[in-house]
Amino acid sequence: MLQPPAHGSLFLIGAGFDVDAAHEAGPVYGNSIHVGRYQMDCGYPLVADVARLCFDLDRVPEGKSIEDLFWEALESKDYSPLTKLSDRLMEADFRLATRLSSSETSNCYRDFFEAFPGWNFLTFNYDSLPEIFLLRSKRWYPHDGYGVPVEVEPSFGATITDGQKSTSLVLHLHGSFCVYTSEDEITRSPGEAIAWLERRERPRYLFDPDSISLCFPSYRRAMSSTGRVPIDQRVIAPIPEKTQHLNQPFIGETYAKACSLVRVSGTLIAVGYSFNTYDSASYGRILEALCESRDRTLFVVSPQARDLAKRIAAEYSPLQVKPIEKTFRGWAADSFRC
Repeated sequence: MLQPPAHGSLFLIGAGFDVDAAHEAGPVYGNSIHVGRYQMDCGYPLVADVARLCFDLDRVPEGKSIEDLFWEALESKDYSPLTKLSDRLMEADFRLATRLSSSETSNCYRDFFEAFPGWNFLTFNYDSLPEIFLLRSKRWYPHDGYGVPVEVEPSFGATITDGQKSTSLVLHLHGSFCVYTSEDEITRSPGEAIAWLERRERPRYLFDPDSISLCFPSYRRAMSSTGRVPIDQRVIAPIPEKTQHLNQPFIGETYAKACSLVRVSGTLIAVGYSFNTYDSASYGRILEALCESRDRTLFVVSPQARDLAKRIAAEYSPLQVKPIEKTFRGWAADSFRC
């Protein structure tokens, strides 16, 4: 099994990390007044699934990408594809991550989080699977576990103490559907009838797990005084050009924390991340920070690891890139050996 370096331990998680969750959790059933008991399709989606789920397409049209489809929808003010993606990910979190984290039976995700206590996680995913596992094991809390201070609201009757400190961080580099930014506030001076909307000196980050609040016992939704923040403002949508969005307050602070951790660690293990060229501005910041570190070592865990390693090594020559050609589940079955 991979041994953590003495000066820091980091994983970079991509969509391929989630893909085994449906198999590990087993079938999930629902009930309908029309068809009775039926097996639900609630797995974490990959690209082929997103085309069908969000755009009702069997495949991505020739000459286009999923990113192009999202961009065209958002440009026309059609937020339904992103809403469908959010609903599916939260459904997977609620149905699969909760089941897997609470199961008494071993599964590759429980084995993974138990095998690497104290490690930190960088993720380009929007879902909350790592947080659900880590909260259950009391290694992560939303007020400090995102790497930046996040305001939380205790649920009725729950107590959140100052002694609760995260020992593992989960840094969402493209944002999380469970965290939103509030940059404005409504103010009214004594005796005035008119309230004013004013820009805050510093943004507030609030924890709002929305429909999956039950996945986070002791917490409820922290609500904004200026109204609900829509999902397209919580994450960087999967569009072709993300560069300008990387400077959003929550994203910018998260990246600063992530790059600092990468420089200290010197070793990064990418699991199920495709290093999509559309995301080169996103992962480039992380790999550049790794190039500035002492060890400059990148492990790539993916069925396409060998090809990815060749491409990354050519683009970032200071790095030692080591491929592990396995799915996440296959890597777990091999005791996470590198």
